[in-house]
Amino acid sequence: MEHEILEEELAVYALGALPPEEAAAVAAHLAGCPECRERVRRYREAAAALAYAAPLRRPSPRLRARLLAGARRTSRRSERWLGLGIVLVIAILTLVLFAPSLLSFRSATTPQVFSLQGAEAAPDAQGYLILEDSQGLLVTKGLAVPPEGQVYQVWFMDAAGRRVSGGIFRTQPRPYGVYTVTVPLPLTAYARIGVTLEPEGGSPSPTGPQVLRGVLR
Repeated sequence: MEHEILEEELAVYALGALPPEEAAAVAAHLAGCPECRERVRRYREAAAALAYAAPLRRPSPRLRARLLAGARRTSRRSERWLGLGIVLVIAILTLVLFAPSLLSFRSATTPQVFSLQGAEAAPDAQGYLILEDSQGLLVTKGLAVPPEGQVYQVWFMDAAGRRVSGGIFRTQPRPYGVYTVTVPLPLTAYARIGVTLEPEGGSPSPTGPQVLRGVLR
């Protein structure tokens, strides 16, 4: 199992929320990978610390309603776990990657959470952006694997319409993913965020169809 695929599942696995067949595949990988075993240990510690940690910023009522609606929209067991898993990945990865001091029950900077909606090229896709300073995580749901020779590219746009890249990523053949994002300037410099389909390696400016978009201020 490739690490970039496994990374998307470790947090959910740590809480016992993966379907049995996927959990078995992760467990087999963990048996021979000390690095991933350590990550799972940290995720479990983070989950235990949630009850004691300084509270994260609450999502807006609209975002919270979208998350709950997504978790209730289907009756199939695996998709129910998926809806729950997205929320858990947001909470746990925020703690582990952005605020490791919370594992020692100390206060930390509150990350900001923004929702992204599917655009014309991927109307059913969803995204959640978690930002703290110049670092970020993009959690996606429903993005297809890009065609061979293409990647997804994140763009931050200012009020004048100027766009700057926040990084590129390739989705894996599964419904959700978690990717790192770089914010070149303070967040107040940007009004919107978008994700487009671009040639391998990325583009200096957007050239392909937009798949996700969101408002930052």
